[in-house]
Parts: sequence; structure tokens; C-alpha cells
Amino acid sequence: MKKFFKYSFVIGLIGAVVNLILFVTNLFYELVVPVIENSSLEEGPVFDFFDNLIYFTPCIFMVLFVLYIVAGIIYKKKFHEKNEEKETEKLVEKNTAIQKELDVKAEFLKHKYYTNCPNCGSVRVENTSVCSFCGASLVIGEDKEK
Repeated sequence: MKKFFKYSFVIGLIGAVVNLILFVTNLFYELVVPVIENSSLEEGPVFDFFDNLIYFTPCIFMVLFVLYIVAGIIYKKKFHEKNEEKETEKLVEKNTAIQKELDVKAEFLKHKYYTNCPNCGSVRVENTSVCSFCGASLVIGEDKEK
């Protein structure tokens, strides 16, 4: 469907201009009516119907080309809105993940930590709040609260 409306404005505009030229110059009417007049239809309601149909065909095509342009514009607008929604959702998910990471880091930075474990004396591994050997809390003041 994307390819159908890709050049809708250009195609529709060219078609509308060509039909307008044909209608204004009455060239289309003058080229087709002699063919019908020379056929066996002659005068009557069938001839009148075809005569009017041929006369107004450029107008009908003009309306169809304008509708094609409008449909293409609407399709492109919805297509872009849909893509924007997808991109927005991706950004929201990415920002949510980043925010979670920052919250964890902020929570970690709220406290002060021992450089050595108060329980077993081992050196604290960077960015940890519990001893990697004995599992004791390395947060200063947390052992006093308990």
C-alpha cells in the first residue's frame, strides 16, 4: 500500500492538470464524439447518455485524481503518526531502563560504606553493599540500627 500512495501528490496533480487542459480545450470531447456520431447509435437517449458521459469524463477523472491526492496525504500522515508512536514507545522503554539504573545507583550512593568488612576484615569489592566473603552488611550505621 505504501508504494501506491508514494507519489500520489505528483501523479494526482499531473492527472488533474492534464484533465483540466482536456476539459478547457474541449479536445477530449471533440476527439471522441465523432466516433460515437459515426456509429449506429445516432440520436436518442443512449446517444445523449454517452454524449454527456464523454463530455464530463475529464471532470470525473479530475475528481478521482483529487481524491487520490487526498487519500495519499491522509495515508502518509497516518503512516508517519504510526512511526512516531513506535519511536516514542522505544524511547520511553529506553528511558525507563536508564531511570531504573540511575535509581539503583542513587540508592547505592545514599550510604557510606566500610572499606573493609567489620565482620571478617576482607577488602570491600567496589560497588557492593555486602561482604563478598561472609555476607555481612558493609553500610556504615546499618549494623547499629539492628
